[in-house]
Amino acid sequence: MNNALIHLLNGTSIVATAVVFGTDVFFALVGKKAAAKSKDPSLADLMGHFHEVADARMPVIGITAIVTTLLQVILHDIYTLNGQLAAVSFTALLVHLGIYFAVSKPINNIMVQGVRFGRIIANIRQLQQRWDKVINLRAALLLVAITALIMINYL
Repeated sequence: MNNALIHLLNGTSIVATAVVFGTDVFFALVGKKAAAKSKDPSLADLMGHFHEVADARMPVIGITAIVTTLLQVILHDIYTLNGQLAAVSFTALLVHLGIYFAVSKPINNIMVQGVRFGRIIANIRQLQQRWDKVINLRAALLLVAITALIMINYL
């Protein structure tokens, strides 16, 4: 096995996962509180634009994290400790992605459509609260993913 390739994949996985992790942690710690204090029209406008930009830019980072982590599962071999750590990370990334597609993405789409077409979203507060309910879990899953990836370097 090429150690340079493994290290490159691991470093790429860590950095890509860290970008998504940092984004989710920011919203878990700061965004939720700021959104709760915002007036409904301001909330709808800002969050609609946030999701419009993020949903266009973040997928390449998330896909990079998932693909490079999967490659580590394959290259390390699932029967090794490093392969199992990579598998834990990969699983956490997939569960995170599942929650994103099941809960967050549909809400994002509503908010983005609101800003694109100048629509007033009557239930913006409820939508934001539903989005907020999963952000801590998403951040925790990414913490598991990144911790497992970092551990690969030390075992």
